Amino acid sequence: MKKTILACSLFLALGTTMNSCSSNDDGTTPVTTTDSYKYLLSLSLPTVDSYPFHTLTNIKEGTAAISNSQEIANIPYNVPVTGKDGFVYLNSESKLTKYKVNDNGLLVAEGSVGNLGISGGPVFEFLNNETLLLSSGPRGTTDGVFSYQIIDVTTMTEKSTGTIKVPVSANSTAYLSEYILKEGKIYVPYLHVDSKTFKAYDQAPVAIFNAATMTYEKTIYTKNAAALGYSVVSSYGFAENGDLYITACNTNYWGANETIDSGVVRIKAGESDFDASYFFNLTQKFNENHTGGFLYVGNNKGIVQVFRSDLISKYGDYQGAFVIEYYVVDIATKSTQKLTIPLSKYPRRAMSLLKDGTVAIVGNTEKEGNNLYIYDPKTNAVTVGLKYQGTEFIESFINFE
Repeated sequence: MKKTILACSLFLALGTTMNSCSSNDDGTTPVTTTDSYKYLLSLSLPTVDSYPFHTLTNIKEGTAAISNSQEIANIPYNVPVTGKDGFVYLNSESKLTKYKVNDNGLLVAEGSVGNLGISGGPVFEFLNNETLLLSSGPRGTTDGVFSYQIIDVTTMTEKSTGTIKVPVSANSTAYLSEYILKEGKIYVPYLHVDSKTFKAYDQAPVAIFNAATMTYEKTIYTKNAAALGYSVVSSYGFAENGDLYITACNTNYWGANETIDSGVVRIKAGESDFDASYFFNLTQKFNENHTGGFLYVGNNKGIVQVFRSDLISKYGDYQGAFVIEYYVVDIATKSTQKLTIPLSKYPRRAMSLLKDGTVAIVGNTEKEGNNLYIYDPKTNAVTVGLKYQGTEFIESFINFE
């Protein structure tokens, strides 16, 4: 299951456009390609404890197989952080590593920096093109204190480190959801729960820090949500006018407070408080079901994950059963449209906006297998893109165009 130098036939099987393919005098077959690698799949075979990666040039058609994937030493499990400008960032137990992709599709380390630990959902935000704010250690604390690093991703060196503190009640626990850069501030939605019941309180907090100094400024609350944001799937977006929209995930998978409807809240451009006049109630739209991720795709449209509560009988079903539907929502008209994607499982890192304006959605389906579905906002059409063979499920998709 290791990816080595690939022969021409393997690239043709993946639907990759070839520039040349001829044999050398020593009998080896050099491979060159006119396409650049832009996409990363994190794959999961838990029954054999294998979690390889697969880089791709084309995800809109064709097939790919796990036999051409790559396992990376010293990264025991998939912990992708992000991708940007042709590079991929992966977290291990002791370091964050920046990878480039060579001509054969192999991830090659470009540099590493010691991290603050490992978690399944590192919380991060690019402060600019060269600087990454990252909290990679434990997600939950009872005192509300979280460590962070500011990393120069050009040199892969640590510029500074520090802590932030978010308000936490007695006998409670805080879990970071997101870092969001807005107008010189870092907005930090976090889950605030009773430490014994793990139930979120009846209002969702967002702590606000100065992006330049990371000093605390204030915390704002909304009663329209119990839990805002979720670090392992896109859950917020900025409209073209700068308004920030964040979705609630009050479902028992995350916020554990389904007495409050899930929906979308807004913080207007130039403001630092919730817009009391706006709430898009998604639970009412979706037959009392709750939502997970939210991806803003432009022109008031977003994609949301919906958990089918009638198909969930135990906690493990949120990830391991086919219980997820996808919808297009309009944040202005508050209309919704179901996408023609079969019921899917595993909601993490499942949606990404591509450079051409289309959206890639991971579908780990029972009826059609493990695929990438492509949504076109211009036509509202969904097509089956890349079909993946050999994995138990696709764990993550990262676009590093």
